Amino acid sequence: MKQKFKKLYLLLTGVIFLSVLLSGCSSLEFNIEETIKPPDNGNVAIQGTWRIDKYISILKGQGALDEDEESNKNKYIGKEAVFDNEIGVIGIDVCTNPDYKIIRTSADSFLKSTYQTNCKSLGIKKEKVNVVTISTANKFFNQLIVTDDMTAYVYLENGFLVMKKISDLADEKIKKSSVGKAEANNSNEEFEEDPLLRSGVLMGIRSADNTCCTIWIYSKNREIKAVSYREQLMVPRAYGFWEAGVIQNMNQSIYAEAFVNSHLQAIPRSGSKDNILSDKPGAKILFVGNDYIGVEYNSKLSVMPMDNIGGGNSVSISDVILDSSFNVSNEFTQSRQAYISSLDSGKLKNIIGEPDEKNYTLKRRNGHWILKSRLYFKEDYDGKKYEDFDLNLVVPSTLIHYDEMDIPWNNIKSKLPWTTDAYMSPNKDIAILVSRDSLNIYPVQKRNIINKQLMKIPLSEGDSVVMAEWSVGKYADIWARFVDGIFTDIQDN
Repeated sequence: MKQKFKKLYLLLTGVIFLSVLLSGCSSLEFNIEETIKPPDNGNVAIQGTWRIDKYISILKGQGALDEDEESNKNKYIGKEAVFDNEIGVIGIDVCTNPDYKIIRTSADSFLKSTYQTNCKSLGIKKEKVNVVTISTANKFFNQLIVTDDMTAYVYLENGFLVMKKISDLADEKIKKSSVGKAEANNSNEEFEEDPLLRSGVLMGIRSADNTCCTIWIYSKNREIKAVSYREQLMVPRAYGFWEAGVIQNMNQSIYAEAFVNSHLQAIPRSGSKDNILSDKPGAKILFVGNDYIGVEYNSKLSVMPMDNIGGGNSVSISDVILDSSFNVSNEFTQSRQAYISSLDSGKLKNIIGEPDEKNYTLKRRNGHWILKSRLYFKEDYDGKKYEDFDLNLVVPSTLIHYDEMDIPWNNIKSKLPWTTDAYMSPNKDIAILVSRDSLNIYPVQKRNIINKQLMKIPLSEGDSVVMAEWSVGKYADIWARFVDGIFTDIQDN
């Protein structure tokens, strides 16, 4: 892995790197006190009307703001935030049909791990806070740090807005006005761009030797501003970053753990780590999502909760597909039978085993993740002990939150036939096209790939993408600050 990136130093050109200030952090401990959960009984934990009273800069505390910070602050100060089961509004930002998830955690640890700041900088005196994550249609909207019944903080452009609750009821006038704006925006056929396009992606790579690394790509206004890498997989989750990968000195055992580090440096791995798939030597990581990790060992496929891969317990596909409108088990069995019916008589006689809902994974095809399972043979058939088949099921958001491609796959292949896979930013501003030996970054505008390659990142033979986690807007900036302290720049020469 290290040798590969020495080659990158020589091959990459045209990179302008973004310098990001990191606030001083003495600890990155991160302890989750409760599991993520929706509000009980349909009630919204932050329901009501709030007034945005103040803006505190992460970089300057409550001191003088620069011109951009002052402009951003003025857009929100004095405006209201409204939350209920129908709408979420924070000043000028609106989402309809919001979903709310809550965790309770250490205030200081969460702020340091997620935003590289601390309680003292924001004037928070509580040891524990509720963190409420708001999403709509499985797309992230915002995140509130609620310190008590009357006070909440929300991140905005290198700082935090401070909100005070003024009513337990959502203001109907604000709701009506905001719903109208949201409907008007949704009715526009053209995608409305952020005036300052910022996209960041953490690309997880597994190599032929079963080592892993993460490549960070950050762009602004369709220009690449930073590219860096780190060994192992850095996984963004709802409550902070985790690290996952393979421990080479333990028969290549897979591990996953919260990223805890007081100096933002790599942590030496040892057999004392708790969350290790220790009894499956040589296991390979096939995909990584926010909460689950797909692995392969002894020719078996398995999907495990990232929080507890040490238990070695696979999750049934019926447990991750939460749609009650159809029978997942029946669809699984029918997919298997449909594939079996397409086999020749020799293979049919050689099949062993019954349908196993825990034997599945995600794989890439034509710019998307798809669900696959595996069929086994008594004896090698045409040199194979098994074959994989497609499951006629939609990939659930519990496994992969974002997997959209705004350009038809055939259009990409006709223009750039060497493409084997493709990923697109939620901003629809850049696309990462995968070839046999490289990641190729292109700008995108009006649902078309512009014929101007921004960067080519070499891959080694046998490399495969196992993770692609995107951030946009202010959250791309948050990730950039986090990554800047723990990743190594890929130099241009």
